[in-house]
Amino acid sequence: MIFDPTQVDWIFVVVFVPIFYLEFWLPFVLKRLKFPEWLTRKSGHIFLSVTLALLPIWMTNVFDFVITFVLVLAIVTITSIIPQIKMISRVYEGNLREGEKPLCFTISIVLFLVTMFIVLFVFRDMEYIFMAAYFAVAIGDGAGEIIGKPLGKIKYKVFVEKSLEGSIAVFVGIALSITISFAAYDLLTISNLWKIFVIALIGTGAEALTYVGLDNSTVPLSVAVSLYLFMLI
Repeated sequence: MIFDPTQVDWIFVVVFVPIFYLEFWLPFVLKRLKFPEWLTRKSGHIFLSVTLALLPIWMTNVFDFVITFVLVLAIVTITSIIPQIKMISRVYEGNLREGEKPLCFTISIVLFLVTMFIVLFVFRDMEYIFMAAYFAVAIGDGAGEIIGKPLGKIKYKVFVEKSLEGSIAVFVGIALSITISFAAYDLLTISNLWKIFVIALIGTGAEALTYVGLDNSTVPLSVAVSLYLFMLI
């Protein structure tokens, strides 16, 4: 992908601005429909990460995403000062964990956005890395909570309590994420299979050792960096 501020694909912008904005609404809507708290929060997280992972398929100019991001941020800000909408309040209401402080959630969001732009810009010429990193968040980290919450029996704790079953789901999800990315870019070869296994272990370790809420940054960053390094071998 290039970075060219003189060229903007306005079709991309027009399509993805409403998609990203509506994804902010999803956790709030599901919460009002009485879905479980963890599921409402994880739904927005998964849909947003899947959208990011698929961006390289449609995006050739990173600047298109920058414009999209700025417009979404502007719309969120404007709709936040409208009393009938209060967008930012709804985002917090739909995503805060029980007992979580708004400041912690704000830090998590900022780090997620910073990590996203770092991975996007640093690896913009290696689209498979960006795809794998954010599928890892969607499928890997998402599966960890979806499996671990209802089915997890063997518990362990580093910063927060997790389950072995959830961590296995994270590993499988990250391995699947890398496999999908490799397949999309014709990199799925026998010689790369061991790399998928080791990188999935690294990503799972990052998820297990990260303080609550920060795995949305550590998982994609660890997968992206380790994938880049292992592909040099």
